Amino acid sequence: MYFDHGGQLNAASKHFGIAPDQWIDLSTGISPWSWPVPKLPPSVWRRLPESDRRLEQAAAAYYGCQEEAISAVPGSQFAIGLLPQLFTKSRVAIPRWGYQEHRQAWLLHDHTTVDYSSFEELERLVEQGIVRFAIVINPNNPGTELWCQDRLLQLANRLRQREGLLIVDEAFVDAVEEQSLVSACPHSGLVVLRSFGKFFGLAGIRLGFICADARLISMTETNAHPWMVSTVAREVGEQALLDIKWQQQQRKRLWQMEQRWLPCLNELLPEFQWSSSVLFATGRGSALLCQTRYEQLAQNGILIRLFTQQEGLDGIRIGLPTELQFERFVDRVSGLQSFQNIRHATIN
Repeated sequence: MYFDHGGQLNAASKHFGIAPDQWIDLSTGISPWSWPVPKLPPSVWRRLPESDRRLEQAAAAYYGCQEEAISAVPGSQFAIGLLPQLFTKSRVAIPRWGYQEHRQAWLLHDHTTVDYSSFEELERLVEQGIVRFAIVINPNNPGTELWCQDRLLQLANRLRQREGLLIVDEAFVDAVEEQSLVSACPHSGLVVLRSFGKFFGLAGIRLGFICADARLISMTETNAHPWMVSTVAREVGEQALLDIKWQQQQRKRLWQMEQRWLPCLNELLPEFQWSSSVLFATGRGSALLCQTRYEQLAQNGILIRLFTQQEGLDGIRIGLPTELQFERFVDRVSGLQSFQNIRHATIN
């Protein structure tokens, strides 16, 4: 059984015959710890969304950019689908190994995609004027690669000279915020997409942000529908973005778990080549290995994300667990007799 995206627990439950509450769902890169949503006033549920920009002000303070350079959207996926609609047919560079919704969105609107597999290859596409737009996922999902800000800004400057854009998807950058390009906005050659739900553990709220110059912000807002970000999302998002103490605690907690999680995966699943991007770890291996391990884990109530060559590379992605999930994962995987060369991981 293959799922195009993580988080499809009900479908997995039905396919493998395991009740939803018996699963360890590690199939996404969403934080296992959520910002504690307080009880909301009844008026929040009755009101239509206001356009008072309080959410954008809180987001600008959190991201470190100018308020006029940011606009709220119902999830960064919405922005991925919207951007190709704003431009005439062009050639766009897309990472071969990365979130495939970018490719699908540009193809849907008749643009021509050009694959790249390394930063040097992307630089060549830009330098030679082969592409007008370039998509970078930073850090990459699922590849975990993280490219430096200076080199990315150089690309944005070159594309700007050709009336093009560098579009950087920073859905997973919050845990390494110092690597973000948002502070460079507004920049007429740069668009940065940010996801609220992953770091704050509130993906169900459907909230994200587009960061760009005033012209592109105006274009996105003109082409968006009224009330696209709900009153609840605006209220919860504003409060969470202003909660600096919780954000600091969250980063510390995520970093500490990553330091335990990656060695655990290396020990329990040593046949994979592992890399990590704080909120998830990716293991690369042969197609047969990935498919086999995916099914073995699922049959034992552990849901992960499987990738295939159709998405650029064979691999598996495993999200960060809670403390309880960590212990349950080690117990279940250590007990699988079909796994060869598995050594028991010490939980410390």
